[in-house]
Amino acid sequence: MSGSNRTGQKPGLRVSRWVAVASLSLVTLFGCASIIGLDDYTVAGGGAAGSAGAPSGDAGEGGAPDQAGSAGASNGGRAGASTGGRAGASTGGGPVGEAGEAGAGPTPVPAIVGCDGVTEFQPVAEIVQSCILRAGCNPNFTPVRSISTCVTYDTQQALPGESCNLHSKTCADYEDCEHIGVAKDDLCGGTLKTRCQDNLAINCDNYQTDQFFDCNALGGTCATYTYSNNKVYADCKLDVAPDTCTGLSDDTLFYCHAAAGKDDLRYYCWENEAYGASCSSLAYCSGDATAGDATCYYNLPTCAGSSTTCKNNIANVCSTGSLFKYDCGAVGLTCGITSGTEYCFAPGCKAADVDTNCEESCSDDGSELTFCYGGAPFTVKCADYGFTQCEAGTDDNDVPFASCRF
Repeated sequence: MSGSNRTGQKPGLRVSRWVAVASLSLVTLFGCASIIGLDDYTVAGGGAAGSAGAPSGDAGEGGAPDQAGSAGASNGGRAGASTGGRAGASTGGGPVGEAGEAGAGPTPVPAIVGCDGVTEFQPVAEIVQSCILRAGCNPNFTPVRSISTCVTYDTQQALPGESCNLHSKTCADYEDCEHIGVAKDDLCGGTLKTRCQDNLAINCDNYQTDQFFDCNALGGTCATYTYSNNKVYADCKLDVAPDTCTGLSDDTLFYCHAAAGKDDLRYYCWENEAYGASCSSLAYCSGDATAGDATCYYNLPTCAGSSTTCKNNIANVCSTGSLFKYDCGAVGLTCGITSGTEYCFAPGCKAADVDTNCEESCSDDGSELTFCYGGAPFTVKCADYGFTQCEAGTDDNDVPFASCRF
């Protein structure tokens, strides 16, 4: 379902929504501190936060894992907003068994061996579970940050707006955090079509994966319009007065709107109306008003120069004026200084293990996912997290990734 494009998919649109954060390996992993669509939020310098058609994903700065900016960012919504969720809609799709029960603990994980082939260390089960859910519950198959990056750098803790997903045990928890989700049979099954329902923008048969956006949480009102491919799309319509969309109909250009006492909005224009989402109180919108390149950026501490230091097993990375703090110790790893963007390591692992030697993949029968935990391969069963299969692909930078999907 999530691995193949649907006929008639809206050209040029990404399934995710708003905020970009930083990526890990230079432009690939982090961008510039911008936030693009909830999962797309960037951090202080380059991401975008868009709406249904807006690019999403993290926009981290080159060199920092927190930026999201890479193509195929995860969907989003208001960076870190805690409101919303699927208003009045049944979620489902969350992990089964103990992992899927409200209040239950995370799925247990075994100790694994580091790159030296000898030293064992204990992965943090809660981080593993929430990162797997972040990738699998996201309608956008291509992640802003891979599971390996999410776990190794504990990016959900490092990036504003993502901490609400740290304790997620089900897809319903993820949806409450990101305000976007996979539209399953309860929303898009049988004869159900693209529509507005309880201020949810529900898109059926429009994208690679059916999805919904919670416009209540994203700061807008659900509305539908007919795209140039004659398909009806649903998105969150925004009030951007006195800004105007008069005479504009282009979903590839994004603009900012700021109102006193309110969150910044990032929007595109279609048929004279503005569609998009709030950057949330954790981010701000910035971009050239004439170029249409607006992006939401996370509010991070500022710093000068370009440097990386380790203190108490925390990597302090200053990149493009923004300070990123990656708590390697919190996920059982050790902080190390390298010439690149690798900072958190499992026992015996080196920069090459984090960067290239370990790749995400699926087992031959599609039941197991292997990702990289500080450079060391770690394998889990997708069924343990409520998913039916493992699917693999490559991102826009031809880097392999994999995730558990429905």
